[in-house]
Amino acid sequence: MKIKCGFEWHIQIDSGKLFCRCKSEIKEDKNYAEIERIIKPSFGESGKIDVSAEFEGQKTKRIRYKLFDDTDCLVDIDEEPPHEIDKEALSTGVNMSYALNAYILNNLIFMRKTIVDGSNTTGFQRTAILAVNGGFNFKDKKIKIDTISIEEDSARKETENREETVYFLDRIGIPLIEIATGVIDTDENEAKEIAMQFGKFTRLFNVKRGIGTIRQDVNLSIEGGKRVELKGFQNIREMDKVILNEAKRQENLIKIKNDKGYIADEVSDWGWKDIKPIFNNTASNLIKTAIKNEKSIIGMKLNGLKGVLGTYICENKRFGGEVSDYLKIKLGYGIIHYDELPAYGISEEDKEEITKVLSCGDNDSFLFSICDKGYESITINIIKDRIISLLKDVPSEVRLVQEDNTTKFLRPMGGKDRMYVETDMPILEVDKDILKNGKDYIGRSVDSLKAELNISDEFLDQLISSRKLNEAVHLKNTTGLDFNVIIQVAIEDWKYIKRRFEKEIDQGVIEEILKKIKDKQITRESARIIMENIALKDKDVDEIIQEKGLRKKTDKELKEEIEKLIKNNNSIKIDSLVVNLKDRIGTTFDAKEAYKIASEIIKNEKN
Repeated sequence: MKIKCGFEWHIQIDSGKLFCRCKSEIKEDKNYAEIERIIKPSFGESGKIDVSAEFEGQKTKRIRYKLFDDTDCLVDIDEEPPHEIDKEALSTGVNMSYALNAYILNNLIFMRKTIVDGSNTTGFQRTAILAVNGGFNFKDKKIKIDTISIEEDSARKETENREETVYFLDRIGIPLIEIATGVIDTDENEAKEIAMQFGKFTRLFNVKRGIGTIRQDVNLSIEGGKRVELKGFQNIREMDKVILNEAKRQENLIKIKNDKGYIADEVSDWGWKDIKPIFNNTASNLIKTAIKNEKSIIGMKLNGLKGVLGTYICENKRFGGEVSDYLKIKLGYGIIHYDELPAYGISEEDKEEITKVLSCGDNDSFLFSICDKGYESITINIIKDRIISLLKDVPSEVRLVQEDNTTKFLRPMGGKDRMYVETDMPILEVDKDILKNGKDYIGRSVDSLKAELNISDEFLDQLISSRKLNEAVHLKNTTGLDFNVIIQVAIEDWKYIKRRFEKEIDQGVIEEILKKIKDKQITRESARIIMENIALKDKDVDEIIQEKGLRKKTDKELKEEIEKLIKNNNSIKIDSLVVNLKDRIGTTFDAKEAYKIASEIIKNEKN
């Protein structure tokens, strides 16, 4: 489906925290302290409160933070000003900017981006534009990069309810590089391909790996629709399905607007009724619990909207779900509507009674909500606001990606009022050495690296995935071996030893082993045996080679061993000969060399 989209990529840098010297890692233990806060919105530089900040501020939730000794400090809880910026994080940002052919700003001016959902203890996120006007090639397209920024990550959410949100502070302050593209005319399949290619590109740099370390937001619209920001992609392989669902959602909202949009002007005058008495004899456990807890049950007639709330606007998402999601974000509970009944234990008779009490005509529908006493008018006004906005247009908003590849309302779209100047940090001049070293990365891409190293896609993917690319390039330069041998020893054997013995073999030892393979002192097959013994014993490489008899046979010695086997069995086949040879002299020979020598001996004997 044709769409216009733009990406915002947020990539965690594998360095210390951005503005303090705490460890940059996610904790799994339970030894934490706690603090509590209430975050309130503040005025932006224009003197106005941003609409998204105001929306979050209306919730007035209590925020509880869990913090750890070695990953959190006074900077993280906003009791101390930020320290000097982490140079390694800045260097990585500069390197990525050069690779994306962007214009780097020599001076960084940090701004505060208002965020009052509690994910930042300060109520804002520090961010600075590092570079502008870059781009990269995708097939026959040039993907324009508008801005590259460096900023601090937010806290990670643990739980949330109406009264309280709980965050862990270990993630707050981890450096992020935010890369925002220009508008791309594309479809859902190509958008996914672009995202996957960019994901590979980021792994050429000093970035973190694992779930949540690169977050891809998509700004998306269709013709006649509005820009919607999709956040929270957990599985990039499902991105095309999410994008297609959102495109269809907008397409169907436009159809509903064209058909029923005129009703939007009447919605604000609609009234509501207390319909709790209808359910005095209900079999619904949901309703029984509400009555027991002295909740209000309020209903509203939807003039002329028969069938609309039950309309599927995309896979697994109905118009009524859009209204319910909005109310849940605001107040923590949703709605039930005509088109989904009977359900929840509510019978057909209950449905007919509600229809009668609310005086619904043939073209009308209804909805009702279970709410706290005193919240009746607030609940109805929120529902009306959402229905009006959906009937008038596709709302421009931020939406959260769900596990079923649909999205739901998260918050209004933020604007320029979110930003104001950071007063705790001076203008930062980028270190000249960082700029100089970064020039080595100009034009760096997966394809350019593949050509430079003369390496296959498979091997390059292995090196990137294992985070061993730089190490493998160094080993190739120092040993002269091809990447096939280096990958087998430095990645596969290394991983095997780490998994089995819970020990890591030092890179210097790996390099020594590879050099001995290159010099034909040992075989490739002997490498794992040597590494196993290093993991078990406090001995060096030469001692283990001597002790285990792993010195590689010379051509002369190998020929003598093969002649002995042939002499004992003239009819032996070459494949069996090599197997027997391995039983006799272990990993001290190369199979290809053995095949070659055996073939020559057999050929000469026949002649």
